[in-house]
Formats: sequence, structure tokens, C-alpha cells
Amino acid sequence: MNEVLQRIEKIKSIFLDTQLFYAQHDNIETVLHHLENADPVFRSIAYESASMAIAIKDLENNQQLDNWLLYANGPALAHKAQVYVGLGWAIAKLGLPFLPVVQKIEQGLYYRVADGCGYYDGTFRQRQSVINQQLPVYLPVTAITSYDEGIGRSLWYTNNADIDIVRSKINSFPPSRQSDLWRGIGIAVAYVGGCDESIVKTLFEYASVNANQLARGAALAVRSRMQANALLADTDQCSRLWFALITGTVSIENEKVYLAWIKKIEEDLSNSFELE
Repeated sequence: MNEVLQRIEKIKSIFLDTQLFYAQHDNIETVLHHLENADPVFRSIAYESASMAIAIKDLENNQQLDNWLLYANGPALAHKAQVYVGLGWAIAKLGLPFLPVVQKIEQGLYYRVADGCGYYDGTFRQRQSVINQQLPVYLPVTAITSYDEGIGRSLWYTNNADIDIVRSKINSFPPSRQSDLWRGIGIAVAYVGGCDESIVKTLFEYASVNANQLARGAALAVRSRMQANALLADTDQCSRLWFALITGTVSIENEKVYLAWIKKIEEDLSNSFELE
């Protein structure tokens, strides 16, 4: 697991470094140059960090997201998944009502933003969101499944990829919330990479009735890495292994079926977020 921990530390370092750089430079072109110099393996994390910083500045000024929208729809487009998660970080940090902030973005991406809210709370408000398992007042009920996905992702990082602690914490949640938490674990495990096959299989066993959601999370990680042209071999292998296990196949005979499955998962999540 040393490789996993090294990658987690790398992700944290890139995120914090970008935050510091943005605080010292108010020129977007300079910031973009800095982002493109980040490690290609985790460059999307740098874009996510900048997304949070730009969104916070916009929201504190006028809550119109003008600069953030230019960033998200322009130079950061290839890192869409992480950029919209970064907007969720900003909403959670500021404690702003979710719907008024996101009304200017595509509704199909609301789930990514809600995931970011969950990741922020799971990381920085652990007593509230993980220990006491309180639901946030700033989110609509329809956002909770995506919020819990973010909580799940945070558990992989905050518990240093310790699979036994992660399972214990997920099991402490009501069963109705566990499937979304496991999907978040699937995203984190596959995106970070570094796990050997035995760990990947053990996680599948731990997820039990929620193993399908674990695999769906890995598919989302593959999808975002493909869009950013940064797909890792171990991310792909993790997703393919879990896909094979949930479908009962030894190998994937039809590549089109696998790729269609990955695409459909993102589409289903995009379409499932209905406003109250």
C-alpha cells in the first residue's frame, strides 16, 4: 500500500500547491501555465484546486460565477469532472445554499458538484458528517446520494487507504446510505490507483451487496481520466476487474460493451438529479 499512500500525498501536495499559487497570482494566464506544469498523472487535481479558488472568489464577490464559468467552459474543459467537484468544495466551504449557486450550470453536472460538497465535509467536517453522520442543511434532499458519494471518496484519503477502517466506517452508516459511499470508494480507489489485485478483490468482497456501486465508481474514474487524456493502467485494470466480477465474466470479450457501460453510468447519474 506504500504506492497508494505516496499517490495520496502527491494529490494533497498538488492541491495545496495550487491553492497557494492562486493566492499569490491574480492573473488567470499565469495560473493556467502553472496548472499545465503539474504532474500529468494528477493534473486534473490542480485544475480542481484552481476551480475551488476561482469559485470562492466569485461567490464572495457577487455569487454570479462569471470568472468560474469562463474557466470551466474554456481552458479547464478537459478536466470537467474535477472542475465541477471543485465548485462543490467552494459551496461547502462557504456554506452557501446549493441550488442558487448551481442554477447557471448544466443540470446534468449537479451531481459532480454535490459530490464535491460531500468530499469537503468528509475531509474537513468529519465529526459532523462522518462521526455524527449529519446531513448538510445547504443541500436539497435530491443531492444526498451524490453528496454521500463524495463522503465515500473522502474516506479513502482521510483513512490512508486502510481498507478495514474504511469498511468499518461505511458499515456504521445506515444501510440506505452505504451504496453511495461505496461508489465513492470505487472512484477514489480507481482514480488514485496503486492497489494490487488482492486489495481490489478484497474491497469487492467488503462491498458485498454494494459491489455493483463500487464498480460504477471505478467506471466514473476511468471516464474522467479518459476525458483528461490521463488514463492509468491500474485505473483501467481495477475497473475492468470489478466489471468482470459483477458480470460474471472471466474477461471482457466485447470492448464496446465495456465502454458503453462506462458511458451509461455517467449518463444515468447526470439524469438522476431531479430538482425538488
